[in-house]
Formats: sequence, C-alpha cells, structure tokens
Amino acid sequence: MSLIDDLSAKHTEDSEQGDGCVDELLPNGTAAQDKQLHDRPPAHTLTRLRLWKNHIVLCLTFVLCFTSFAAIQNIQSSLNDSGGLGLYSLGTINAAMIISSLIAPAVIKLFTVKWTVVFTLLSYCFYAYANIFSGAVFLIPASFLLGFSAGPLWAAQGTHLTTSAFHMASLVEEDPEFVINRFNGVFLAFFSSTQVWGNMLSYVMLDIGSEGEKPQNISKCGSRSCGALIGSDAPAPNASDVDMMFALFSGVSMVAVLLSLMFLDPLRPLTNRDPKSSTASASLMATIKLIGNPKLILLIPLFVFNGVAHSFMCGTFSKSFVSCTQGVSVVGLILTAYGVTDAISSLIVGQLLKVIRRPWLVTIGATIYLGLMALMWAWDPVHITTQYLYIIAAGWGIADSIFQTQLLSFTGAVFANSQEPAFSNLRLWEALGMFFGYMTTIPDRVCVWHKLIGISCLLGIVVVCYHACEYQVKKEKQMMVMKDESRKCEFYEITRVPPVT
Repeated sequence: MSLIDDLSAKHTEDSEQGDGCVDELLPNGTAAQDKQLHDRPPAHTLTRLRLWKNHIVLCLTFVLCFTSFAAIQNIQSSLNDSGGLGLYSLGTINAAMIISSLIAPAVIKLFTVKWTVVFTLLSYCFYAYANIFSGAVFLIPASFLLGFSAGPLWAAQGTHLTTSAFHMASLVEEDPEFVINRFNGVFLAFFSSTQVWGNMLSYVMLDIGSEGEKPQNISKCGSRSCGALIGSDAPAPNASDVDMMFALFSGVSMVAVLLSLMFLDPLRPLTNRDPKSSTASASLMATIKLIGNPKLILLIPLFVFNGVAHSFMCGTFSKSFVSCTQGVSVVGLILTAYGVTDAISSLIVGQLLKVIRRPWLVTIGATIYLGLMALMWAWDPVHITTQYLYIIAAGWGIADSIFQTQLLSFTGAVFANSQEPAFSNLRLWEALGMFFGYMTTIPDRVCVWHKLIGISCLLGIVVVCYHACEYQVKKEKQMMVMKDESRKCEFYEITRVPPVT
C-alpha cells in the first residue's frame, strides 16, 4: 500500500500546484505566465502601493504630454490649411510612426521601458515649439522626429501597463485579464482627459481676439466638403495668440519629461528571457513574425479602424464640420465634449467586462459609430443647429472609449508573452490607418461623404474579424480544458486501486 499512498500524495500535490504541461499549452502562454509570476519570489519593491504609484505617474506623464499634442493635432488641419500643410504634417507623423513601430521592441531593449518613455517625450516638446515657425522647413522635420519617437513611446506604455497589471494580479490573486482591463480603463480615463484640457486651452487662447466672428458662407461644409481647404470664409485667429499657445504647449510637454524622469520606476520583466532573444535584431524579427499570427491578422482591421476613426475626428470633423461652420477658435470647445465623454466612459467601460461580455461591448461601440456616421451624412450645415456637433463629438468619445479599452486589454491578455511585438504591431497598423485618413483628406476629388462610406464598410469588416478572433480564442481555451480533463482521467485510471478478489 505504500506505493499507492505515494501516488495519491503525488496526485494531491499536482492538483494543488496545477499540471505544468497543461499550463504550457494554454494559448499564448497565459496560464504559463501566471505560473511564472507565482513561482517567483516576491520582490520587496513590488507592493500594491508602488505599482499604483507607477501607474498614476505614467498616466499623468501622458496627460501632460498629450494635452499639448491633442490640442495641436485637432486644429492643425484648420490653422495650416493652405496647401494642406497641416494635414501633411499629421501624415508625416504617422508615416514615420509606421517605421518606428517596427523597431520599437529593439529600442525598448536598448534603453529599457522607462528611458524609452523619457527620451521619446522630448520630441513632443520640439514639435510644439516648431509650430511657432509656421513653415514646412521646420514643421515637417519636427513631425518626422515625433512620429519616429511615437512608436517606441506607445509600445513602452503598453508594456509598462501590462507588466504592472500582471504583477498586481499576482499580488492580489485575481484574474490578470480583469486587472489589465482595470488598468487600461484608468489610463484611458486620464488620457482621454487630454482632449478636455488641451481643447479648453486652445479655445480660451484663440477665442480672445476672435470677437465672436463666425463664417457666413457655409453651404460647402459638412459632408459636402472636399479637399484640404476650409470651404467657408472662416476668420483666422490672431498670430500672436497662436504663437503664445504653442509656447505654452511646449513648456507643458517638458514638464511631462521631468515627471517621468524623476518619478517613474523601472519594472522587472514578466519572464526570464533567453539573452539571444533580447538583441535588437531578434526583437525586430519578433515584431515582423507576429504579423503572421492568425489572431493578430484578425485584429489588424480593428487596429487600422482605430487610426482611421481618430484621424477623421481630428482632421476631417474638426475642419469640415467645426472650423468650416463655427471658426477655428471653436474647435477646442466642441471637441471638449469628445474628451469628457471619452474620459468618463473609459472609467465605466473598464469595469463593465465583469458584467457585459467583451463581444457585446464591441458590438455596442460599432453601432454607435455607425449611427453617428449616418447623422453626419444627413447633417445640413445651413438648416441644422450646432447642437448636433456636440452630440456627434460626445458620441464619438463614447464609441472610442469602448474600442480602445477592449482592444488594449484584449491585446495584452492574448499576447501576454510577446507584449512589445504585439503593441508595436497595434501602433504600426493604427498609424497606417491615421496616415491613410489624413492623406485622403488632401485631394480635392475626395469629399467627406466618400470617407463616410469607406469608414462604414471598414467597420463592417472589423466586426466580422473581431468576432472571429474571439471565437478562435474561446475555442483554444476549451480545447486546453478538455486536454486537462483528459489527463486527469488518465491519472485517476492509473492510480485507481484494483478491486480485492
């Protein structure tokens, strides 16, 4: 009986610790990731308070930096509409970001997550300052530098957030996916508020000298607008007020650099990696190879749509619907509604995953997007009141918060063991979508109603591909559970005590 007792004891121990073979087979190593986190000896620096402190510092750093950039981005197509310079600037940023997203993991390996954040934030200061010298000679190089820094910055942000969430999950013994969703909700609530602070600053500073002047000839605004030029007689803001605003934004961005430099702590990686996989070339190859992952392929349309939707709000809606009918100074005021709803909804949506399943949330977000595009299609700038502009901006913020929170948490959970390549791909395809969105605004033959049709078709593809990805992930998890149960049954069959004859 001693042999049977030993086998029974071994089975009890295995049941408590989990089947290591089964853990390794879970999709994308999620269970293996949890096991590695629990097997590690806890570090004295990784307390709940310290993890939350780092997360709040990261959030505040991005709030300060993107308060400036979001405001500049929203009025760029309106302030520099001559020759489409503002749109070319935004397009250059996203073209460079496509390249930088490929090398982002290599940059993070070279500088670590913290120093990648610090160094790349400097380019945002330079871009804000370059807008004072309104000309392509200064603006285009500054745009390229910012775009080349944006890929590593966002990859570092995603890696830092997901790493913190996994460490927090191991401390509080909670499902990592719920913690990632909560952290993303907090971050996006902070980040979305940049649309509030930045837009309010631009509105106050540009509205000082406008004296309430509004465009009169607005028949070619809205969905009828075509090309880069504002299709109305909208008055230009005072040049000195514009320069003062850009100088203020440059200073705010520098405060973000100092905050991350002094208060953002480096975090240990989730796994002990092979030194050969930590080289720059290996990181670049990991980003490229991940593009062939079936689940990532299904998510690419969603990545692209996020970029297209963002460029439409900042480039097309702000120019053709707001500046064209209300004037450049009012852009900040109306887009504040977008920032407020985006920030509040991000906090709410971040907690809804426990109540409403993610596929339903994404479907709700897609329905809101589709309804708003139908409203913009039918919007008549001459006979319909401006309250509809606030409704469109606020609704777009709600839909954006749903898509952003679920996309980030889903990507972080599915690709837990390959965070840098996954988030680099996310930003790469998102940048491609923004580049396409901004560039298609410049040609005179492309009108807003053309873009509304195209975005609606893309949204339909997104919904189909996303649900297919969710189904694939669910199916893989079910297969792993079945294999786990099969192994347990085999073990019980081996250890079953034979009947006494």
